[in-house]
Formats: sequence, structure tokens, C-alpha cells
Amino acid sequence: MNVVFGPPEWISLIFFLFFSGLAWVRPLDWERRLKIMGLGAAGIALLLLPLPFGRYGHAFQRFAPLALMPLAYWQTGQFSAPINERFQAILAAIDRRILEALGRTGLAVRNPRRLNAFFEYAYLCVYPMVPSGLAVLYFAGAIERANEFWTVILPPAYLCYATLPFLRTLPPRSVEEPRVQKAKQARIRGFNLIVVRLVTHNSNTFPSGHAVAAVAVALVLMGVVPLVGAVYLFLAISIMIGAFLGRYHYAADVVLGGLIAAISFVAVTSSR
Repeated sequence: MNVVFGPPEWISLIFFLFFSGLAWVRPLDWERRLKIMGLGAAGIALLLLPLPFGRYGHAFQRFAPLALMPLAYWQTGQFSAPINERFQAILAAIDRRILEALGRTGLAVRNPRRLNAFFEYAYLCVYPMVPSGLAVLYFAGAIERANEFWTVILPPAYLCYATLPFLRTLPPRSVEEPRVQKAKQARIRGFNLIVVRLVTHNSNTFPSGHAVAAVAVALVLMGVVPLVGAVYLFLAISIMIGAFLGRYHYAADVVLGGLIAAISFVAVTSSR
């Protein structure tokens, strides 16, 4: 079986080449520029590595995006675009209205600690969402649909990462005053914040890459293993709510992220 470049591979190649080139246009220090080039080179090497290995390379190709996604995320995260305070203020104003409306409903009064804990645990589940989704395809005997899986997920995910060098905002938790309910926050919150510090570059992605990945995985699985897909969709919605309530993302981030994931899914599946 010959290894060929499909849409996921071409999209990834264009992404890494574009931002590697942009590093030479932007006024960056040499350390950042070398990191961008190194991450881009690693991504391109992963794309080219399977080509000489026939069916073994084809099998590798199905799993390579698990590494390509974090490489792409960190590559664009090296750009030092200034914080767009005007856009950030717009996002924050929308959130204030939503939070005030939720406060008036009284939904957050009952058992806030348990509610917070549920959504914090849900948010933590975003990290295994993509690899576990691919594992579901494998164990369901549908690993041949991996190309469709990645064609749905990668374009909107890369779009989220691609905005960082041009439209940077800080996560809402970094700019807001401590919340009144802070004393009632679940312990898992502290663990989540440690994970976020370790695995992210602490800049906000607009739209939300977490929402994109969660929704895209759930929608693909709905078409393969509907019952499992329904569980993943519930989890994806919980992740989006947790990202907002935990102030990891603005509401507009998660809503738009879910929307573009759905658009990507419809575009890919309707062209089959």
C-alpha cells in the first residue's frame, strides 16, 4: 500500500510551512524564531517520515496527528503578538452579561461545589478526548475512517491556533477579579490550573481549540458508534461549559469553536 498525502497531511504541511516562513517576517528574538523553525521542522518530518514505509507508513500516518496538533499549537504560541485589549474587553463584556443572567436564575446557588467539581472534571477530560476518540475507531473496527476523523478535526483546530499570532487575548481567569465563590471551588480546580500551566502557553485561543476538538470528535463518533458518540457529545458540551464557568475561555471562544467544528463535520461528511 503506497502512502499518499491526503487532506490532513496537506493542511498540516501548509500550516507548518506558513508559520515557519512568518517567523522570518515578524520581529522576533532569535530564541523564539529558532523554536518556531524547530517545531515546524519536527511537524514536517513527521509528515514525510511514513512515505518510504508502505503499509507500515500508512498505519503511522493514522496516528501522526496526535503529535502534529500539539506541535502546531506550540509553534503559533511562540509568536509574541501584543494583547488585543479592545477585543478582549468585548469578549469580557459578553461574559459579564451571561454570568449576570445565570446569577439571576439562581442555578448556581445549589451545591456550587459539586457543580464546579463536575465541570472541572469534565474540562480535564478534554486532553484524552482526541486520542480516546481514535481508539474508539480502532476498537470499533473502523480505523479506516481515521482520514475522515482527522479531516474533520485538523482544519478547525489549526484555525484556532492560527489566530494566535494575529489576535491574542489572555484567558479570562488571568484578567478577572477573584470570584466570590473561590472558597467553595473544588480541589480539582487547583490540579486543572497546574495542568494548564504545564501544557499550554497561557494565551487564549479564539476560537477555542478545546471546544473544536471535543465537538469534532463527538460528531465523528456519532456516525460510527452512535451510543459512544452520544456519550462523547455530552462530554463535549460539558467541556465547553466547564471551559466557560472555570474561566479558561470566554463564551464566544467555546461557542464559535463548537460551531466551526460542526461546520467542518458537515462539510466533510456531505462530500463523501
